[in-house]
Formats: sequence, C-alpha cells, structure tokens
Amino acid sequence: MPVLPNIFTTGNLSFGLLSIMTSIQVAAGHGAPAASPEWEFKRLWWAGAFIVISFFFDMLDGRLARFIKHESNFGLSYDSLSDLVSFGVAPAVLLFVSTLMQKSELGLMVVIFYTVCAALRLARFNVQSGNVERFNFTGLPSPMAAGLVVAPLMLLSALRITPDERVIWFYLFATPVVGLLMVSNVIYSKQPTLKLGGPFNALVVAAIIIAAIITNPEIMFIFLVYLYAVSGLLIYIFKYLTGRRGAAEQPHTREEG
Repeated sequence: MPVLPNIFTTGNLSFGLLSIMTSIQVAAGHGAPAASPEWEFKRLWWAGAFIVISFFFDMLDGRLARFIKHESNFGLSYDSLSDLVSFGVAPAVLLFVSTLMQKSELGLMVVIFYTVCAALRLARFNVQSGNVERFNFTGLPSPMAAGLVVAPLMLLSALRITPDERVIWFYLFATPVVGLLMVSNVIYSKQPTLKLGGPFNALVVAAIIIAAIITNPEIMFIFLVYLYAVSGLLIYIFKYLTGRRGAAEQPHTREEG
C-alpha cells in the first residue's frame, strides 16, 4: 500500500516524458515528406493531452497518500521532481516546438524563464508545504500554469490552425506572466468551492459541465484553467486593496494538483 501513491507519481512522470518525446518527434519530422500538417496537428494535440493526463495522476497520488496515511518526505520530493518534468519542462518544449521556435533566441529565452519559474515554485512549495501552504497555494500551482500554456495550443491543434504572429506574440507576453504568477505571493485556493444552493443544483451544474467537457473538451479546458488563474488573482488584488490580505494556515500535502 505505501508504494501505490508513488506508482501514480511515476505515471505523472511517464506521461510528462511522453509529451516531451512527442514534441521532439514533431520537431524532428517537421518539413519531412512523410510529416503532413494533419500528422503534426495530431501529434501536437497528443503532446498537450499527455500533460493533461499527468495532471490527473498528480491529483491522485497525493489524495491516495493521505487516504492510506502514508505521506512521506520521499513522496513529496519525488512528486515535485515529476511535476517539474510534466508541468515545467514538457509545456516549455511543446510551446517552443509548436510556436516560439520561429522567434529563435527570444522564444528560447521565454521558455527557459517559464521552466526556471516552475522549478522555483516547486522548490518553495517543498519548503512551505508543512506550514505556509497548508490550506492555500502561495503562487499559481505548476499544473495550472501548464494548463494556461497548453490549453490554447490544444485548441489550435484541434481546429487545425497554424499559429500566426498574433499567437506568437501572445505567448511571448503571456508565458513570462504565467511564470511570474507561479513565483508570486498571490494566494490560490487548493479546493475552490461554489455555493450552488443544495445537492440538486450541484448535480445539475455538474451535468452541464460534464456535457460541455464531452462535446468541447479543449474550450472547457481553457475556460477552467483561465477562470482559476484569473479569479485567484482578482480575489488577491481585492483583498490587497481592502486591507484583508493574508495567507491562511493550511494541511500538509505532497503535491500541487
């Protein structure tokens, strides 16, 4: 039983590596006669999808460890190292291969900055997980940061749209902002809740969300991750301006997801 959470963490790491390998495959095959645009779009979509799958493994390992009461410093460190690969390196490689490679050194500088911020975010989380970050995250969690980067790329790949200058400049500006959010002091809730007026209303809302995810997964993915990121930032700004800012005391957790 104590090994089970680490098996899920290994799944997180494995799918992160699969995403990196798929992105490299696209870069190696770009321009080759056998690499059609359809093939590239499909591979880029799967490179993003593997990161999403890593996110679900990342959620499961910590919850399982707490459920069976087998949290450990080893599990915390292993989880953070896996997160760096899946939510730091993998999104950066996918973004560079699909979009920012056209800007050469500038694009490379942007993805390196994002990856370094992800590493700093996870290192700080390891230090603060037992006290400062018990109930809330200090800074945007790395899985959500990866979602902000990957979600639009998956939508473009699903629609068979090649990134143009507007998309490139959006990422040149937005990616460093996402990196700064990870290392910021903005407080993000670990378990955001909505008051829906009872179980029946919650069931109706859940049915609507599930139907939307099934029919438009890429659009819903963008909506959910950007809603989480923007709402947390707006709440923090509001509390700062009204003088109610302050980090809540929060439970030991072994993962960010």
